[in-house]
Amino acid sequence: MKIFSRSNKGRLLIALFEFFIISLIVVGVLLLLTDIGLAEDCWVMCDPESYVCIREKPKKTSDGFGGSILGTKLETDGKEKNGYIHVINVPAEETEGWISAQHIVYDEPVRMNQKAIVVSNGRLAARKGIGGKVRTWLKPMTEVTITIYSSEWCMTNYGYVMTDYLEWVGDYGW
Repeated sequence: MKIFSRSNKGRLLIALFEFFIISLIVVGVLLLLTDIGLAEDCWVMCDPESYVCIREKPKKTSDGFGGSILGTKLETDGKEKNGYIHVINVPAEETEGWISAQHIVYDEPVRMNQKAIVVSNGRLAARKGIGGKVRTWLKPMTEVTITIYSSEWCMTNYGYVMTDYLEWVGDYGW
């Protein structure tokens, strides 16, 4: 009995051809993914008089090796853990670190001194940080002063609030 009869040779060639095509597809997808990159720009949003610590590990007790002030542009690879976001290419001694997600926005924050009113259907949470613990509750029509604006979050005289629930006082708009 021959192992490589004509019909077996044909099946073997087809199997090798299929393996080759699948290998090309996998390599192509991997090359495409590495060219696209997963890095994304983000900015620090904090009190203008303070800074946010960049830590070695994603926990509050981890050693910090640098700080970022309001408006610092950073780069993240999208990893999140324990309420921290992993940042890469950090302009400090280390090349990567972790920063509290409560101080990160994905569009550049703008300083301002603008009045707005709360337009929620119920009370609105003013928070200690972006998505952080509630500092106080604001009633509809409460006037706030926006000191730092981002498309999703604003820092106000009461704390961080979501932009969707505020309306400019005056002729301005989001």
